[in-house]
This record gives sequence, C-alpha cells and structure tokens, in this order.
Amino acid sequence: MSRGRLPVVALIGRQNVGKSTLANRLVGRRQQVAHETAGVTRDRVELETSWRDRRFVVVDTGGYRSGGRGIEALVTRQADRAAEAADLILLVVDARTGPLDEDEAIARRLRRMPSPVLVVANMVDSEREEPDAAAFRRLGFGEPLPVSALHGRGAGELLDRIIELLPDRGSVPPESDEPRFALVGRPNVGKSSLFNRLIGEERSVVFEEAGTTRDAVDAVVEWPTGPVRFVDTAGFRRPSRARGIEYYSFLRTARAIERADVAVLVLDAVDGFTAEDRRIAARVVEVGRGLYVVANKWDLVEEREATYRSLSERARPFGDPKVTRVSALTGAGVRRLPIDLVVLHERWSMRASTADVNRFLEDVQRAHPLGVRYRYGTQIRSGPPTIVLFGGGPPGTAAERFLERRLRERFSLWGVPVRLHFRSGSARERR
Repeated sequence: MSRGRLPVVALIGRQNVGKSTLANRLVGRRQQVAHETAGVTRDRVELETSWRDRRFVVVDTGGYRSGGRGIEALVTRQADRAAEAADLILLVVDARTGPLDEDEAIARRLRRMPSPVLVVANMVDSEREEPDAAAFRRLGFGEPLPVSALHGRGAGELLDRIIELLPDRGSVPPESDEPRFALVGRPNVGKSSLFNRLIGEERSVVFEEAGTTRDAVDAVVEWPTGPVRFVDTAGFRRPSRARGIEYYSFLRTARAIERADVAVLVLDAVDGFTAEDRRIAARVVEVGRGLYVVANKWDLVEEREATYRSLSERARPFGDPKVTRVSALTGAGVRRLPIDLVVLHERWSMRASTADVNRFLEDVQRAHPLGVRYRYGTQIRSGPPTIVLFGGGPPGTAAERFLERRLRERFSLWGVPVRLHFRSGSARERR
C-alpha cells in the first residue's frame, strides 16, 4: 500500500449501515459524504486522524453487495483491497436489522484476511438497544461493540479498542510536509483514470458513468523527490446546479482545492476549454493555488495543432499554466507529469530574495515606466508568492497586469498566482 507508514483501519460492511457516518465520527469532522441513499460511498477513501496521541488512517469503503455487477462489483473489489491492506478491520453492521445473509457472507470473506476483525454494531442509540448487538456474536469475531455513529454514543470506547488492536509504529512525519496535488475537473473527463495512472494502482473506481467519484480519495506516493499526496475529487459543478449528494460533492471538491498546493485541472480535449473549466480554473487562482492543465483523451483529437493552440490561449488568463496533452487510457504523455508537478510546486513555494526583487523592480521600471515610482520591494510570503512594493498605490489595472507578467517571466512562475500589494512610503517608515 502506498501509504505504508501509519496503521490503517478499514471500515467494511454492506450498504447503508452507516460506515461513512462512523468514519466522520472517528476522524472528528464531517469529511465523508454521509447520506440516507444507499451506496453513496463508492471509492475507498483515506482519512487521517489521531486518538490518545496515536495517529492512524481510517479507510471508508463502499458497501459490499453479493452478486453485484458493473459498478457494484468494482466497489466490492475496492473494499476487498482495503481489507487486505488494513492492520485492523471494522465490520460495521446495523443492530436494528440483526444479522442478515449479506453480513454473514461478508464475515466469511473476512475470515480469510490476516488482520484482526472487530464487529461494530451501529445504530445503538440508547442503552435499552444494547442487547441487540449481542446477536452478531454468531459472525465469529467475538463480542460486538455497540455504537451510535450518528449521536457519538460508544465512539470513545471504540477508539480505545482500535488503539489497543493497532500496531504502534512510532513517530510519523506530519501530512503537511507532503506537496499536495488535487485533481479537479468536470464529471467524466477521466480524472479517476489519470489518478490511477499517477499513483500506480487502481485506487479510484473507474466506470463509464459521469460523477462516479463522489468523495475525495487521497493517495500518498513515493517519488524520487520524496512523498507527494494526490487527491482525486468528484466532478465539479456550481452549487446552483448541485442537488442532494452532488451538493456535498461540490463542497468536497472546493475543500480539496483549498487543501492542495497545486490543482491539476483535467479537461476533455475533444470538448475544449469549456465555460465550466474556466470557472474551475478561476476558483483555483482565486484561492491562490498553482494550476496545471491536463488535456485528456488527446488520442481522440483530430485537429491537434489548432486544438492545442486554442487550449493554451484559453488557459492564459489563469496564470499562463502549462497545458499537457495526455491519454489516461493508453498512458501516453502521463510520464512527464510527475516532474512538471514537482517543479510547479517548487515555483509556487519559491521565495525570492529582497535583492532579487529589487533588481527586478529596477529593471522593469527602467524599461517601462509604470506611472508610479516604487522605491523598494520585498516578498512577504510564499505559496503563492506575495510581494509588497513600497512607494505608491496601485499603478492601474494594465500596469499591474504588466508587472505580474514580468514577474512570471523573471522567476518562471508559469501557472502560479502572483499576489501584489502596494504601500505608500517605505518599509522603514511603516515600522
């Protein structure tokens, strides 16, 4: 498993037993899409959490369904893989229904797994319902633990039990040390297929249905430069068009962009750079994230030279990002992405010295007077690069865009938002 460092707890069970609600309860935040509709979670989704100074990963999975076909069979396969890779398996059942044939079928599959299995009887909302959990002893994994994921009843006891059963792997570097890349784009443009190519294993469910991915699916990959984190996201739709489950998917996608350092905008090269693609790109730039554009399905494009020129031109207003042509289906062009993304992350994180900023400022004002004479400049933060120029107010929209363009050229900030602030007086006068 590409994470390989923190202990892993997999939540396994049939559909609609509250696995995603339990995942949210264990990590202490509403991260997963929890909805009354059966089968909302389709991918295996990793969520990092901690309890009593022990960090571990909770993996939520889609519901098992015996004899399922199509996407249901793919979801079951993903749950199998999560169980095989886990250090501890939580078999989540519904105490209100008692043991069903589906629960017993899952239990038989889990007996073949090398990791310990703990039965979690969900939906036990009061003390008088606790005896209902005892019926699940027949599954063969010892005493079931009664909980109410919705109300939090029994959550502390469950977390204590998880810590007892998990291996202690000592100190692990925090997640924030890893460069973060979020895959974003409209539904059905091939994000999940590209995601699987990039991480080297079949992590997201890929199926010929728009909007198959509903949650953010993280994977940490070891590259020669060190570990990087990829986030696969649901298809991005505007909130006004999103209803029910899709609305929560929109929120997760927006959160993934904010959580990332660089967003990889995957678009369908045959469709071109659509209005929805432009909205996504604008959102990425608005929150200050690096932008990299991937034109997927390039193998289906006929007028390639004209299409590439059009895509590059339409992407230019969003920090002039690089546009890379790939086919996630065949793997063509994907190999160059890791190097490009690491370089883009370095540029997004770059910090220019004050001397370099002032040399730039002197050169640009000598070549092109801005209407305002700035005496001094300094970079105050990175991610994205943010620069303050002292000596006057904003020079006007055209001159400010000129400055941004020249900064991008001088420091190779293609695809990186540049933040400029203007202050009257000098830095010394403002102290």
